[in-house]
Amino acid sequence: MSYSFEFALDSQSDGKSSLIEALLGLRFNVHEIEMGTRQPLILQMVHYRSTLEPRCRFQEEDSKEYRSPVVSASTIADVIKSRTEALLKKTKTSVSPKPIVMRAEFAHCPNLTIIDTPGFDQKVACWFI
Repeated sequence: MSYSFEFALDSQSDGKSSLIEALLGLRFNVHEIEMGTRQPLILQMVHYRSTLEPRCRFQEEDSKEYRSPVVSASTIADVIKSRTEALLKKTKTSVSPKPIVMRAEFAHCPNLTIIDTPGFDQKVACWFI
């Protein structure tokens, strides 16, 4: 199985997360008026022909183990939001470099790993492939 890795880097609120959701085929991320992504999201998309509904699972904090599958897009957004809020409260910061790792298995997605980064305050735009 071959995987490609891509990083989405750009200014805040420029649509990085929306592009990643379009690639997965599922709207799941936290959407805020200002900065929605406050810590990197490592999204491991895995193509499974027999999985007709997206099956997502989160890696446990400080572990390589994954939680039970989550199917609901609103539940996925809630997990991302609650994990981010807890970490930022603990670190007393507004953005963290510590990533959330999510694995998505779905018949309609490619084998691809994308890292969605928080936006930059200044205009910077580049893609690393």
